[in-house]
Amino acid sequence: VGRNLKFTSLTMSAVSKIQFKNSVSLNARLHMVRLMLLERLLQHLPQLHTVGGVRAIPYMQVILMLTADLDGEDEKDKGALDDLLAQLIAELGMHKKDVSKKNERSAINEVHLVIMRLLSVFMSRTKSGSKSSSESSSLISNATATALLSLGAIDYCLHVLKSLLEFWKTQQGEEEPAAASQLLKPHTSSSPPDMSPFFLRQYVKGHAADVFEAYSQLLTEMVLRLPYQIKKIADTNPRIPPPIFDHSWFYFLSEYLMIQQTPFVRRQVRKLLLFICGSKEKYRQLRDLHTLDSHVRSIKKLLEEQGIFLRGGIVTATSGSALQYDTLISLMEHLKACAEIATQRTINWQKFCMKDDSVLYFLLQVSFLVDEGVSPVLLQLLSCALCGSKVLAASSSGGSATGGGASQSSQSKSSSKKSKKEDKEKEKEGEGAGSQEDQLCTALVSQLNKFADKETLIQFLRCFLLESNSSSVRWQAHCLALHIYRNSNKSQQELLLDLTWAIWPELPAYGRKAAQFVDLLGYFSLKTPQTEKKLKEYSQKAVEILRAQNHILTNHPNSNIYNTLSGLVEFDGFYLESDPCLVCNNPEVPFSNIKLSSIKVDTRYTTTQQVVKLIGSHTISKVTVKIGDLKRTKMVRTINLYYNNRTVQAIVELKNKPARWHKAKRVQLTPGQTEVKIDLPLPIVASNLMIEFSDFYENYQASTETLQCPRCSASVPANPGVCGNCGENVYQCHKCRSINYDEKDPFLCNACGFCKYARFDFMLYAKPCCAVDPIENEEDRKKAVTNINTLLDKADRVYHQLMGHRPQLESLLSKVNEATPEKPQVSLGTSTASVNRYILQLAQEYSGDCKTSFDELSKIIQFKVFHMLASRKELLEYDLQQREAATKSSRTSTQPTFTASQYRALSVLGCGHTSSTKCYGCASAVTGHCITLLRALATNTAIRQILVLQGLIRELFEYNLRRGSGAMREEVRQLICLLTRYDHVHGFF
Repeated sequence: VGRNLKFTSLTMSAVSKIQFKNSVSLNARLHMVRLMLLERLLQHLPQLHTVGGVRAIPYMQVILMLTADLDGEDEKDKGALDDLLAQLIAELGMHKKDVSKKNERSAINEVHLVIMRLLSVFMSRTKSGSKSSSESSSLISNATATALLSLGAIDYCLHVLKSLLEFWKTQQGEEEPAAASQLLKPHTSSSPPDMSPFFLRQYVKGHAADVFEAYSQLLTEMVLRLPYQIKKIADTNPRIPPPIFDHSWFYFLSEYLMIQQTPFVRRQVRKLLLFICGSKEKYRQLRDLHTLDSHVRSIKKLLEEQGIFLRGGIVTATSGSALQYDTLISLMEHLKACAEIATQRTINWQKFCMKDDSVLYFLLQVSFLVDEGVSPVLLQLLSCALCGSKVLAASSSGGSATGGGASQSSQSKSSSKKSKKEDKEKEKEGEGAGSQEDQLCTALVSQLNKFADKETLIQFLRCFLLESNSSSVRWQAHCLALHIYRNSNKSQQELLLDLTWAIWPELPAYGRKAAQFVDLLGYFSLKTPQTEKKLKEYSQKAVEILRAQNHILTNHPNSNIYNTLSGLVEFDGFYLESDPCLVCNNPEVPFSNIKLSSIKVDTRYTTTQQVVKLIGSHTISKVTVKIGDLKRTKMVRTINLYYNNRTVQAIVELKNKPARWHKAKRVQLTPGQTEVKIDLPLPIVASNLMIEFSDFYENYQASTETLQCPRCSASVPANPGVCGNCGENVYQCHKCRSINYDEKDPFLCNACGFCKYARFDFMLYAKPCCAVDPIENEEDRKKAVTNINTLLDKADRVYHQLMGHRPQLESLLSKVNEATPEKPQVSLGTSTASVNRYILQLAQEYSGDCKTSFDELSKIIQFKVFHMLASRKELLEYDLQQREAATKSSRTSTQPTFTASQYRALSVLGCGHTSSTKCYGCASAVTGHCITLLRALATNTAIRQILVLQGLIRELFEYNLRRGSGAMREEVRQLICLLTRYDHVHGFF
């Protein structure tokens, strides 16, 4: 038995050895067959040029399968692989520099795309568990990366990306919304072919009719993926030389990020650029710097087209006309893109400004030349660069803290975890960035001071701290000027102080608007060391303004009435002024929500448009459209908003005249959307509006439904649409019974505007304003001159009507003064106190009737005066255009150019901001500013002694201690105490 077992075991081992040898020989023979097949297939590779990409995919699938078991240790297998890669890469023609035809779809380009996808698959082969398979995939990926790198694949992909960039830019400009209804795609009866791993099954199913339909997108994806894979493999294999990505790669990848293309391509670009940069910080900095450079270049180009040039760091203007709304919109888009980066990543904005030292001074000068709506964005950009993110964050958090409310508290609970993580990340990033930002702020202020001259700085201070009617803009400029001062050297601080004191004599012309300027002046004066001569000069200027305003208040015709009234009634305004004041009569009117129906005078309709005439000119920032009673048979897809600012007798003059309208915004709606907000980048000034419903989602099957007769309510077939019961046309308007014979089923009734598919409510976020018709010819000019003369006469008559209240007020005041305690009193309920009945009548007359009359007349005056000023501006612009036209036609003269500050001083931009010298309200406001400034100056011992020697205490006792509001008199008392507290030498009483 033992011998038999031993014999059997020997026999089985011999058999297994024979079987192993047979299997090894079989595998070797199969391997040889695969190599032979691969070699023969490669001989037919050129024949793929004409078959197209779809028929080339099975060929590539076979090649991919034949390369699966190549051995890395076998020299023959290595040779076969090298030969395969060489032929595939040679087929792509990477040595050719002209790749302009690569973005054109053709049969050979489709084959090249499939080859590129095959090479990508080679470099992304997943490693399986077996050692041989792992070594094989590693061999193929390394060999492919090495071959591509050695044959110039990096440069080739860059050239293709360059040629594709122009294609994507044109696609962005020509991009139009897809049609609401499209033809049905044919459904294939057979299942889609297997094209993996070149195309996923889901992609093939979605593009069954044409796999290469999105050829440009597929090509862009491949020329982005190949460099990424090459670098990834080279970083893990020290034997492969690292690929070199020069500056062109960073530039063109950044250009791709600025194009609003398909999200997938954008994601591939971001992935490659981030991988090349190595870190998120470097990636963000590179992307931001490129984006900022591109937008700033676009801003300069845009302004050059309008006659505003940057030459040697100085902005010069040659055009006399204001920038048109379309130009301002483009300008705002570029500025807001820069402001978004400057706010979120301030340090990158600062580094860009350091790199290009002309940017800040350029923005500072441009701020004088553009519309007031653009100025806040320019000031924001300057503040981000010169103040830093800490100051901006503190100011924004302070503003949001007051207006938060319960909604913020509910949102904070749901986002607390996320905010904590973000705060931790920001703290880590901000630890080292804070000190760097401060250093950059100081360097940028020094850079700005190097370029900015005195004239430009004075224009900046005057324009934004005094002339601006927006308190938010004045505080923005206040913050900016403050940090310019703090980050400047001693000599520059002295210059700023001298400039502010040089503007000080102009203060009476700006009244209430000078608060921020006075605050800065006091701070500069206390913080800047000065000689005794300078201190005397500044103190004398401050006291002179106070004396001049006291003289105006004392000699004013209404002074005694105002002083007496202030002690008897609640005094909150000066309602007896007879001279128009461009400061007091121009209050800062905030935007508010206004229903369109409440401010429209006349409305006309077409089948798709509502043409509305407003009560007057309005500045509109946003339009909200609410859609109710929506029917899905026909829904609005596109809304266009147009505006016009020309006065017309009837709105029908503008109906069906598209040339007279300016397009403000176009918005797209989704099916079933019930509310849309039309946010305007820059507020528009409009006297007439046109809302156009230009495109619709239509249900064509609804044409077969039955309709209801508007007369007898019977069901009527849609075709022919005539009621068989009463004979009425069912397509007539359900509201006014009008029949549109030109269009069978209009969206709007062209007679009454009724819409059976939806109900529209329009809400404007707007405020009333003053505007005039543009002057385009001599006839318009003559009308404007006549209009100005008429308005002057009306303004004179209206202001004299205010004087009708004066005699009655004087009579009541005399009765109050003559009243004795024995005369009857009016009891106030059960209280023991009583008030003279003449005082009650006085309060009713002044604070009631007089105030109401003054407010109504003030609105009229505000409209008339500013309407007149706007007409004057239009005349100035028209005359300047005519002079420029004459200059251009003359051969002997050249067109004059002005710097930014000169242009503002000479143009219409600086008109209409100053006060009347006889205005009691402005004189009272300036007196308060003087008291505030003198209180600040009196904290300095040297200045205090100078003020005392100049007789300030006597001036305060004689004029200010018993005049003005209670708060003002309290400030005067504190100033007197401050002046006399430490003085033991001079006798003042």
